[in-house]
Amino acid sequence: GLYKTPPVWYPVMKAYPPGPSILRSPLQFQKTSLRENNKRKVKHLKTKVSKPQPIEFPEDKLRRRFYKDHPYELLRPQVLIENESPIEDEILLDNIHPSRVNGESVIKYQLHLISKGVEEHKAYEQACNKFYAIRAKQEVAERVAEEQALAFGAKRPLSQVEKALWLEHENIKKCPPQIVNLTLKTG
Repeated sequence: GLYKTPPVWYPVMKAYPPGPSILRSPLQFQKTSLRENNKRKVKHLKTKVSKPQPIEFPEDKLRRRFYKDHPYELLRPQVLIENESPIEDEILLDNIHPSRVNGESVIKYQLHLISKGVEEHKAYEQACNKFYAIRAKQEVAERVAEEQALAFGAKRPLSQVEKALWLEHENIKKCPPQIVNLTLKTG
């Protein structure tokens, strides 16, 4: 009778009163085999540490398989932006820039196909085939761009071997003539 109106939480607490202890039982977080191992290993401890149950999403299995088959995709840089709304074309891997296609978009596409009723292995095959086609187009476009640049006068950067040979040649030019003659006779 201290308050004229009860707090907002009072009816809920009255309908669902809290239990005798606010602590959760650690047994609800453990599997039976883990429970048996803990009994043997930690007899001297009075309390057991609770461990959360493993969280498994449907795409985790798909992700493991894709990156197991395509480990070099993990080396490609990615933009990590949360809360991006997926556009339908992006899920279907159509009409998007090839640089935006990565392993995660292939996994989203495979998940999309599975939700449409396609079997998992067929969805994986279909998603990978589309991925390979996009990567092939990207590679051809890069080659064409490089050839066009060379045709219009651009110079290709030297490879590491070419740079090393050029530096060696420049250093040989700086040497006295008798050393240059010795290297030409022996080389």
